[in-house]
Amino acid sequence: MNTSILKQRNFSTLMLGKITSYIGTEMQNFALSLYVFKITGSATKFASVLAITLVPKLILGPIAGVFVDWLDRKKILVYLDILAALVVGAYAAGFAITGGLSLASIYVLVTLLSLISLLFQPAIGAVIPSIVEKDKLVDANGINSFLISIGTFVSPVLAGILFGIYGLFLILIVDSISFIASAICEFIITIPKINKAPSEISFKSFFNDFSEGLKFVKSKKLILNILFLALFLNFAADPVFSVGLVYIAKKILFLSDFQYGTIQSGFVVAMMIAPFFCSGIAKKFELGKFLFLCFIVNSLIFALLAVVPAPFYLKLFNSNTVPYISIIVVTFMIGFVITIANITLNTVFQKEIPLDMLGRAGTLMSTVSMGAMPLGTMLFGFLFDKLPAYLCVLISAATMLIATIALRKGLYSANEKTAGNAAPEAVEI
Repeated sequence: MNTSILKQRNFSTLMLGKITSYIGTEMQNFALSLYVFKITGSATKFASVLAITLVPKLILGPIAGVFVDWLDRKKILVYLDILAALVVGAYAAGFAITGGLSLASIYVLVTLLSLISLLFQPAIGAVIPSIVEKDKLVDANGINSFLISIGTFVSPVLAGILFGIYGLFLILIVDSISFIASAICEFIITIPKINKAPSEISFKSFFNDFSEGLKFVKSKKLILNILFLALFLNFAADPVFSVGLVYIAKKILFLSDFQYGTIQSGFVVAMMIAPFFCSGIAKKFELGKFLFLCFIVNSLIFALLAVVPAPFYLKLFNSNTVPYISIIVVTFMIGFVITIANITLNTVFQKEIPLDMLGRAGTLMSTVSMGAMPLGTMLFGFLFDKLPAYLCVLISAATMLIATIALRKGLYSANEKTAGNAAPEAVEI
């Protein structure tokens, strides 16, 4: 991973703004998860907050992609960051006045931020390949992944400490300020205007552009196979991290907020290290085989995670210290494998998709890959309330393993040997 690309002002400023807002947002997400779990004590209700953030993206995602390709992406980023700052700031003021947030108000907050993210994420996803040369995309995506990993490492620890001492109010203030800082960074960088809005805005022009993006994605065999696999993986894997991990940590191991933060940080340390290995490992395999191996290994590591909350394992120790360390080790392994696969996927997508179509194609791929996440989140939230935690994680691991093996031929049949060019973030697991 060559860091010389950071000498490019546009790229380095974009990364500064992105990591600033990312840390603020992750701190808020972490604190909200603890806050909801604290006031409800239910994994199902906690899961419902997470699931509701995905609904707008699934319903409106493909539509948003068309507008991202039509509008000035720089203005999209700046205006939406300012809007997010105002929304979170208003909630901070409301928290200060009332002394708390109801579950219903939290639903509204996460829905509003999800709607903002609906346009923001595909817009910023199209910026990197528009300001970075193709032969430097691997390094750019590696640096992006590395910085995000630092943010993910720092955020839970900071949020755990601040939430334990000052509560949710201060974290809301920090998140609002981070959005403002991000907007300033985006305002001062130069982003090429590659949007191409039709001369006449109409339903017909919208439908034509939407159809064009859909046809393009359907024409890419490898991308289709990856999307189908992502659908199953996100259904099974995401709930374990979003719902199961906090349930195991708080309900079974009785860990402190700080200890739970360090578990998440272990995952991020792996994300920080993985970019330095990505290029060397990916060059040794064809892309389809490489991804197949990544997901098979990941499924087996999830099976190891199921051992930690199992009664036979917990009975081996007089305290929760060893199980606590075990979770850190296993999440580190999962984070390493996922990061390498994601970095590879992002670069492939950026190289395969034209810049003026990244909004449409990107949101279509994101919508399909996340399609089963709300159902998975709610289902596993229910399962964690009704079944032993180890059994829930085993179900997750088995689902991932079966899906990966079932789609093996689809991945292997893709003959694009782009592994040497690859590096991303795309399949969110």
